[in-house]
Amino acid sequence: MKISTRVRYGVKALSYIAEAGKEGRLVRIKEISDSEDISVQYLEQILFKLKNEQIIEGKRGPNGGYKLSKEPKDITIHMLYKILDEEVKVIDCNETTKSKTCCTDEGCNDSCIWSKMDMAMTKILEETTLEELIKNKDII
Repeated sequence: MKISTRVRYGVKALSYIAEAGKEGRLVRIKEISDSEDISVQYLEQILFKLKNEQIIEGKRGPNGGYKLSKEPKDITIHMLYKILDEEVKVIDCNETTKSKTCCTDEGCNDSCIWSKMDMAMTKILEETTLEELIKNKDII
């Protein structure tokens, strides 16, 4: 399984915003872009989605910028995955079977290895918070 660039950049951006929030600062897109080496245009798309889902809030104007709407401990990586990734499942079925049923279909059962892997990874992502990732900065 590979986490998409959009999710990885979203986590980086939110981590940066959370750190600035500890100092009571709002963060501008350009600041995040320069610090995290993410293009401004790509970052705008990511932050737009996060703002629409009330993960962050923005303030316009000369003293404007972004801040978290929720505490980092209340933001799970699975939540971000669902907002930022276009795939419904964390791990898709790429198993070639003779049957017409695949893990994306309702007929997929718990015996399918891809379904088991998806459930396990989803559980890990649901239990992992932004706060945990910030504490372990090496992995971001």
